[in-house]
Amino acid sequence: MLRFRILWLILLCVALGARADETHLVISTNNTPLDRKALERLSQAAAQRIGVNIQLVSNPSERSLFMANQGEVDGEGLRIAGLNQHYPNLVQVQERFIGISFVAFSKDASINLDQSWNSLKPYRVAFINGWKMFEANTAEVRSVTKVDKPEQLFRMLDGGRVDLALYTRADGVALLKTLGLRSIAPISPSLKEVDMYLYLHKKHQALAPRIAQALREMKADGTYNKIMFDVLTD
Repeated sequence: MLRFRILWLILLCVALGARADETHLVISTNNTPLDRKALERLSQAAAQRIGVNIQLVSNPSERSLFMANQGEVDGEGLRIAGLNQHYPNLVQVQERFIGISFVAFSKDASINLDQSWNSLKPYRVAFINGWKMFEANTAEVRSVTKVDKPEQLFRMLDGGRVDLALYTRADGVALLKTLGLRSIAPISPSLKEVDMYLYLHKKHQALAPRIAQALREMKADGTYNKIMFDVLTD
């Protein structure tokens, strides 16, 4: 009888621990400042609607994905759709969080990128290590340099060490103002307009449709637009 009670208490503690884990998720990210702010506020608001708390932690891009796929953290974001094809332990939350404009920045206003990724071939390009879309579309360029921080991108570009720095439009423009690099500007059109998503480790896959539904409800009742307005005007 005593053994039975001890076993029952152990199983109860395990069950309660698992349930507790479901109410507090640690999400790793390497997003740009504006995108990180959007992820934090939108995910926390959506999670709150289903009785879950979300905490964001920052990690380098490649490390962030590895940790999420290994289950060292509970999820990762924001990322492009379909990333779970390469990271099978990740489950995509099937509702768009934000849209991002990925562009090339340059000091040379005469550079024409009308052919999107194919236009990059003659140039020396730089981007942040672990940004999968850039990795997938720069195999044939003149040279590739990967860096850890966005400031490095624009310092290299300003110093003439690369021809193009690949980054997001809004955060890039904001960072250039902070750095005082007035000779650098984004090139139009964008290389890609992309919807970005949150991913959860498969142990939390039951929460993915619930977070997606909460996010859809936020879009319908105006909460989403209010949060995004605050993110862009803070």
